[in-house]
Amino acid sequence: MKSIYLLAVVLLFSININAQNFVSQKGGHSYTMDIPRYMMKSFELNDAASLQYQNAVKEAYVITIEDSKEELQSLGMLFLNPTEFLENFIEEYQVNAENRALSPIAEFINNGNNHSQIEMTWTEEGTGFYMLITVVETKTHFYKVLCWTLAEYKDSLKNDYLTISKSLKD
Repeated sequence: MKSIYLLAVVLLFSININAQNFVSQKGGHSYTMDIPRYMMKSFELNDAASLQYQNAVKEAYVITIEDSKEELQSLGMLFLNPTEFLENFIEEYQVNAENRALSPIAEFINNGNNHSQIEMTWTEEGTGFYMLITVVETKTHFYKVLCWTLAEYKDSLKNDYLTISKSLKD
């Protein structure tokens, strides 16, 4: 019985520490995402992004680009699910980079939204990069969440990137 109690305390403590390391930030038309406290708001990463945070010292970057389904349809673009949207996006993204590699697409549901996610690595001018790309589908939008860093920091940032990408609430 003591071991179950100790396990419960340890789990609650670890959940509480993780929650303290992230803060909910508002982005775009009306969504929020959990962003690590070590990241600061930015305005220079991407002109189309409705949410941008970075920490240049840690080489940690995240942007979110929202696409209204209504606007996409007015342009003749109809995506049936987030995987189709993601496949369309990655078809051309960094296609000319050296050593571009993509993981299989993972699909899951979080916060009531469908997600499709892929990991991408590439080399540019001798420097290795890692990016976690997640598409979140809500009733009215597709959101592209791009988290990236230098390849050498992938292992230390990946869990934070996974938390960020799963946290979108519309």
